[in-house]
Amino acid sequence: MGICIKQSLRGVLCLGLGVITGYGAVAQTKSMPAVANESAARVPIKYALDKISAQYGTTFTYEAVLLKNKFTTAKLLAANGKPVEELLKEILYPSELLFLYVDKNHYTIVARQKKDAQNMSSIAMANDGEKRSLNGIVKDADGNPLPGVTIQGEGEKSWAITDNNGYYIISVPITSNSLLFTFAGMEQKKVQIGKQNTIDVSMANKILNEVVVTGYQTLSKERATGAFSTVKSADLEKRRIQSLSQVLEGNLPGLVTYKGDISVRGISTFNAGNSPLYVIDGFPVEKIGYNSNNRLTDYVPDINPEDIENITVLKDAAAASIYGARAANGVVVITTKKAKSGPMKINLSGDFAITSKYDLSYLNKADANELIDLTYDYYDNNPAIKTNPIAEAARLRAGNGLITPALDYLLQVAEGKITREEADAKLNGLRTQNLYNQQIKDNLMRAASNQQYNLTMSKATAGNAFNFSATFKNMQGYDLKNNSKYLGLNIRNSVNINKWLLADVGAFISYGDVTNPGSFSVSDIFNQQLPYEPIYDEKGNPLPLRNALSSQQIADYQKYNLFSADRYYANEVDMNLIKTKTLAARMNGRLNAKITSWLNYDIMFQYENIGNNGEQLMDVNSYYMRNLLNTYSALDAKGNVVYKLPVGNSFRKTDDYYRAYTFRNQLNFNKTIHNRHDIVVIAGSETRETKLNRNYNAYFGYDPLTLKYIPFNVADLTNRFTGLNQKAAQLTASDLAFMMENINRYFSFYSNGSYTYNDKYMASGSIRYDLSNLFGTNPTYQYRPLWSAGLSWIMSKEEFMAGIKWLDYLKLRGSYGVNGNVARNAGPFMVASYGYNSLTNNQSGNIGTPPNPNLRWEKTTTTNIGFDFSIFSNRLSGSVDVYNKKSNDLLSTVTINPALGFVSAYVNNGAMLNRGIELSLKSQVIRNSAFGWEVVLNSSYNKNKVTRVDYTPQTASELVNNVANYYLQGNPFKSLYAYSYMGLNEKGNPTILNKEGKPTDALVTSPDIAHYMGSFIPVYSGALINNFSYKRFQLSVMFVYNAGHVLRDNMPYSISSFPNGVTTAGVKDAWKKPGDELITSVPRISWEYDKTAANNRSGYYLYSDAAIYDASYIKARNIALSYTLPKSLLQHVNIGDVRVRVQADNLFYIGFNGKGIDPEATGYSGSGRTLPIMPTYNFGFNISL
Repeated sequence: MGICIKQSLRGVLCLGLGVITGYGAVAQTKSMPAVANESAARVPIKYALDKISAQYGTTFTYEAVLLKNKFTTAKLLAANGKPVEELLKEILYPSELLFLYVDKNHYTIVARQKKDAQNMSSIAMANDGEKRSLNGIVKDADGNPLPGVTIQGEGEKSWAITDNNGYYIISVPITSNSLLFTFAGMEQKKVQIGKQNTIDVSMANKILNEVVVTGYQTLSKERATGAFSTVKSADLEKRRIQSLSQVLEGNLPGLVTYKGDISVRGISTFNAGNSPLYVIDGFPVEKIGYNSNNRLTDYVPDINPEDIENITVLKDAAAASIYGARAANGVVVITTKKAKSGPMKINLSGDFAITSKYDLSYLNKADANELIDLTYDYYDNNPAIKTNPIAEAARLRAGNGLITPALDYLLQVAEGKITREEADAKLNGLRTQNLYNQQIKDNLMRAASNQQYNLTMSKATAGNAFNFSATFKNMQGYDLKNNSKYLGLNIRNSVNINKWLLADVGAFISYGDVTNPGSFSVSDIFNQQLPYEPIYDEKGNPLPLRNALSSQQIADYQKYNLFSADRYYANEVDMNLIKTKTLAARMNGRLNAKITSWLNYDIMFQYENIGNNGEQLMDVNSYYMRNLLNTYSALDAKGNVVYKLPVGNSFRKTDDYYRAYTFRNQLNFNKTIHNRHDIVVIAGSETRETKLNRNYNAYFGYDPLTLKYIPFNVADLTNRFTGLNQKAAQLTASDLAFMMENINRYFSFYSNGSYTYNDKYMASGSIRYDLSNLFGTNPTYQYRPLWSAGLSWIMSKEEFMAGIKWLDYLKLRGSYGVNGNVARNAGPFMVASYGYNSLTNNQSGNIGTPPNPNLRWEKTTTTNIGFDFSIFSNRLSGSVDVYNKKSNDLLSTVTINPALGFVSAYVNNGAMLNRGIELSLKSQVIRNSAFGWEVVLNSSYNKNKVTRVDYTPQTASELVNNVANYYLQGNPFKSLYAYSYMGLNEKGNPTILNKEGKPTDALVTSPDIAHYMGSFIPVYSGALINNFSYKRFQLSVMFVYNAGHVLRDNMPYSISSFPNGVTTAGVKDAWKKPGDELITSVPRISWEYDKTAANNRSGYYLYSDAAIYDASYIKARNIALSYTLPKSLLQHVNIGDVRVRVQADNLFYIGFNGKGIDPEATGYSGSGRTLPIMPTYNFGFNISL
């Protein structure tokens, strides 16, 4: 039954593809010979090879003429379980045909030549005249025989091919001096003949046999002069990868992923965006959207990792300058898989990943005991309570103070409602509460999960190559209402229309459906609720959360019968859900016309469309809506309560539409002259436009059943309004509806060329002119070219290097050039936003940005020197690069003359420097048929420095409180600053060094007291990857590391007028009496207002160097183990391969801060710890049909 089901599935899939591509199961059936008795009949060898391909999953390469009029016996095909090579011998040898092993499951069919008298298994041809006979065995670097190696003597007709045992025999003219050994994937080897007749040869794997895909052209990596890093699909398949960001991490030196940001060779801009440019199958793909502040933001584009054939990162000017004004941040070029010749390949994979619940103890929050003791300290040591407890209790309850349950019990003691003993008993009961583990973690959180299924199909013939893939994801987040589903389809088809015209078309379509809680997420709760405040009662019924109402507000709520102010988390989570649906399409086409053998023409077009539709229905019973309606409540002339907003649900809809097109014309010249001079030149033009719209609308009194809403006069609410709940608010027209549009246009013309002499010396150059509506109109800055030049030299091919037996390959290269960067949030023209004046109710405009005709692209000049090498028969290979990146004309904010109408403007006035070293090493430690061990080390060092910026800090707090928005000349971009902490004085106050270098607890604002602590961005980054193989098992272990940077931790401190909020653990160690300054660094807690407490202690300790720690770490990013089932178990179900795997991500880390802090789980702006990154466990399978 299993066989029937499988064959039916294959038939349905093939039939479906036949409709799309013009070939499939039906076409293949027609090509089979009709025989009455297949077991006894003779069948064409081509038919036999097709049968073998279907049965064994093999592919063959041959010239059609070789198989013409050649037959074999059909009964040979009925042999089950026979090794494929034995079967091929029986089928091919009688017809004077040989098969040569090329790669896994792939063979080349050749004709058997006249056999040399000394060896019947070799193939040899020789010139007439005196000759000598030579023989030997050719092996690979591991000592395994190499069949199919071509051996050529001096003279075109003197050659031979090794047999299945690697043995060869060749007759060469007696005057010959050398033999040339050639094999696909191996370095050519030239051997001097000498006097010996037996010549055994060992061949090394070719270190750079792969190609480099730049998006505009494909070239041999040997002939590249630029700095590239490449990762192939074979490397990606060793572990399960869910996203493009995971693909990039650790595999490409110089590319750093840290806290969700991706950068190539450091940060080269202040404000223009640091994301690299992504190119998929030759086209730039910019996933642009508006963030929560309505500013343009770049996102990582969507692509199924299963579709990726290889990824190349272009890092220096020679590599990336062809992309001109968008290349300064590096270019990530992605090539998707293309079908290979042979039978249809069908692959099905599935994965289930589960991520542990958050370990909330990582946040290091004070527990119930610590907070209750803090409340006791406040009650017992507050002078106002000691003086007049009843009056102070009344004052606190009348204020907007969020009275905690612990403080409430003690205030009841002050009010004489209960005794101190009764309060102690109640507080002791609260000490046992653990909201984080008992209620939040157990009831409001879940383990995150991700199910993913992939289906890929491919088929290639001489004239057509078709690929199809589908991926489906079903994801559940930690929050109970955080769910998402995703479907992606990718189709690619290449057709040779005729001998001179090739058509290539592709489409990627995806649909996403995401649901998120709009308010009161899990993180909101444990940042607001104290650990002893329950959310549910003993019976599981929800309890209201603590609110901020004063006693007067509570009385007003009751007096006017306003909507309830109670908040129930368990109910709220369902009342404000945000649902976002995304439909995206990316379609492209290419025609390549072959003009001559060395000249062809490309015309290419791509269209992108992304629609994001976000909807949020805010239930009238939700806390948000009840509070909003109360805020806009008032009394009419009769004293009745009226609501200025329509009573009912609120519906908010945000629609984002992104459209982009790219059109390119390109001539490609590639010619070799006299077998020594290789010239490659491309020249073309490119037009690109991107358009992004946002439409926002908010409706009140909305009925989701009838889709109706109640209009109201917004003009009544545009002035500041105070409702009956004593809360003030102001509503503007843009709160109800607004539209935004951003259009970027580019026109470019470019050229790139390279010259190679004798396969050893390479020179390259490129130039590009970019025009854009983002640049100013000043002719001085228009038509400025972005360009590059590079040189390389393969030293290992020099005669003087031939004697170095252990050196396989050595290439030196250098480049210099200029790239650019564009800021989408700036423009050369005056920018105004339009609305309605609240007084006149007429249209009004607000000028937000002054005109700037001198605006131009940011410019980055890069110098790169590197070398690539391979030694010991490719046992160790790698590359080293040293670079210097100088970025000028960076957009920054400068102060201008207020008489112009603005106090600041965005101009090209900044500069930055990045210097670094990159190292990539690969070692084949052990390689044999039974066991293999490969070690890969990718490492990079980047030192960043701001060399020019028009900013002078006015106060120290500007620097210590913010990482991203303030930067000083001479220090790295995104640096951490802190006060120099000198401990506590005899009064328990924190002291810092003032600008004179003396300890003080007095208020000091001079920026000189803010000291540079280090870079917030890693200086050292990399990964260590170990790949093991043993028979059918594969184990891949990846460790990533980041080092040379710092972080800021949360500090235990409370400065509130009374203890009402969540704080960091350790506050119990606060200074309490003289002498404690010798044993603690936590400042005293003052329950009365004083200037020192209000102005100094809140910042001197929190933002001191005592909170700064080393952020270096090593993390086990993933450990993956897979097993491939034996074919003997699958032969009866006609399945090619089955592989099962288990994987663990983020299993553990080693931090060097001594505090148990995971630097990846800290705030990006230096704000302390965030939710931890938990281990993920993955279980999956892969089936090849």
